[in-house]
Amino acid sequence: MSKLELNQIYLQLEREINLLSQSTQVVYRDAIREDAQHAISEFKKDIDSWVIQLNERVIACYDLEDLLESKRDVIQLMQLQNKVVDGVRIEKFKSDILRMIAKAIMNTYLETLFRNQNRKKHVGDDLFER
Repeated sequence: MSKLELNQIYLQLEREINLLSQSTQVVYRDAIREDAQHAISEFKKDIDSWVIQLNERVIACYDLEDLLESKRDVIQLMQLQNKVVDGVRIEKFKSDILRMIAKAIMNTYLETLFRNQNRKKHVGDDLFER
């Protein structure tokens, strides 16, 4: 994946954060936005690494779930905790953040995958014309 496609992942994450914060109660909007942005910035190196590993076929798509789940306890939602949000909601927000990251990575990866396969198909088209 190119740098442009990595940027696409982060732009999609920003959009998802905005959608998440709009769908939460007004009291929590700014807190969840700040916490989600912080979590994503903390995972930036991991996200970049996962994308590279997906492209190089070191990991498969289904491995991404385990990799993300292993980061659940690392997510610190300090702004929400300062608002005295209960543990169930904290876990829901953590799941939302992990889902957003997975969705952004997978959408961009799959777009790149099929774009690259399309090029490979055209290279061998002359074999089928005989």
